[in-house]
Amino acid sequence: MRRALKILLPLVAAAAFGACSSPTESDPEFDVTFTASPDPATASGPTGVLYKVTNADDTVSYYEYDYRTNFTVTIKENAGMALDVTSINLTVQQATGGIVIPPSGGDQVYYKFNSSAATNHVNARGSADVGLDVYYDLPNGGREALLTVSFTFDYEEDDNTYTYSETFKVKVAP
Repeated sequence: MRRALKILLPLVAAAAFGACSSPTESDPEFDVTFTASPDPATASGPTGVLYKVTNADDTVSYYEYDYRTNFTVTIKENAGMALDVTSINLTVQQATGGIVIPPSGGDQVYYKFNSSAATNHVNARGSADVGLDVYYDLPNGGREALLTVSFTFDYEEDDNTYTYSETFKVKVAP
């Protein structure tokens, strides 16, 4: 009898309290797509824009960015949630034949970018454009690159703010 109680008591308790669960919130399902124009992006040079490098002996050298590319990323919201773009970041990687080739021997990629947009707001099921202007200098001296653009969005619902991040890759033609 005791053995039966030890087995049945937890089962009865689970059945009695199993139907009572507190409501839980789940994060919204984001659905954002990106397109670039032109795709692939093209680059030209020389740029006439300089960057500064502080050498190991604390001397300063100035070099020209070899290439400049500009393109527009269209952000399309597909889930019916109005979003605010809260940050944009961009990285440049050298590439050959579409394959990313990390620099070796202490070499590094130098780049800077500027962005422009009419607004940081993307309407529900709407779209917004962000222009990007990128200057870069690759250790291999090439023009071909892979740009990774990172976007962070905020979505507000019922006094809650949800943050969502997504990346988008843009190729720069050789």
